[in-house]
Amino acid sequence: MGTVAALPRKVAVARKVREQPRWLIPLGLVAIALLAWTGYRAWAARQPYTWAGTVEARDIAVGSRVGGRVKEVLVREGERVEPGQPLMILEEGDLPAQRLQAEGQFLQAQAALDKLKGPGLTRGTGSLADQVARARAELTAAQVALDKTELDARRARTLFQQQVNTRAELDTAEASLRQARAERDARRFRLQELEQGTDADVRAQQGLVDTARGRLEAINVALGELTIRAPVASRVESLDLRPGDLLSPNATAATLVEDDQVYVRIFIPETHLGRLQPGSELPVHVDSFPERTFTGVVENIATQGEYTPRNLQTPDERASQVFATRIGLRQNGQHPLRAGMAAYVTVPK
Repeated sequence: MGTVAALPRKVAVARKVREQPRWLIPLGLVAIALLAWTGYRAWAARQPYTWAGTVEARDIAVGSRVGGRVKEVLVREGERVEPGQPLMILEEGDLPAQRLQAEGQFLQAQAALDKLKGPGLTRGTGSLADQVARARAELTAAQVALDKTELDARRARTLFQQQVNTRAELDTAEASLRQARAERDARRFRLQELEQGTDADVRAQQGLVDTARGRLEAINVALGELTIRAPVASRVESLDLRPGDLLSPNATAATLVEDDQVYVRIFIPETHLGRLQPGSELPVHVDSFPERTFTGVVENIATQGEYTPRNLQTPDERASQVFATRIGLRQNGQHPLRAGMAAYVTVPK
């Protein structure tokens, strides 16, 4: 009897549950979705930014300023080279003959200059140096003679005033004074002429010596350019020349890569520019080595933005302006990275 009486009660409870408002179910689903979204937002807010970039390396185009025919190639592509190491040698051609000719011209010009500066080269009688010395001595003698005739002329004038000498004796003394003064002036002019002429000749000959020396030095530089060397420690990226090939002056003979100067270039939006500072260390990843993390250091942030729209009104528009940023990769042994690899730089929020 008790069991039969309880059945209507259970049926009533089940009926009551079914009669609850159906809108409670969607409300519960919305609440769950909001909680999930809030959790995702909180999780996403803690995740670092990741900006993609490209691995780059400094490359060097080496060549020769004179060019010529390739005589010998000393390295291969992919080989590491040290500073100053020869990469290839060009044929000398007629440069040794040009150097011999330039050396002869320089020696001749120098010998002529030495003769001008000392005994050896004559003009009339004696060397120029001897003539200058002789003219200087003659000028001194003429000045002494002039001083004596001036004294004689003053004495003759005094005696004439005292009526001791005649007028003819006074005129003779004054004529001797004029002659002595003219002789002194002539000797002085001759000395100046010789000195000026000697200086001009020396300067002209010195110019010829300098010209010959410059020609000789230029040929020596050209001979040095026949050996193409590595300017810094690097790796040979490309070298297509072979013995017998002709290399034009200033043309690229080989491309070297400084693989210890590897860096990543990324572009940071303006709205996130404040998250980076020069010197900051950042992790860098590449697809080729997914298990490895490379250490990058912010080396430079461009001072001028790129891809700037005309009107920067909203935050979304301002995000279109980016700044090129260079992330240097620290050298921990030889880098396995190569220029052109895709890289990802992680920046904490």
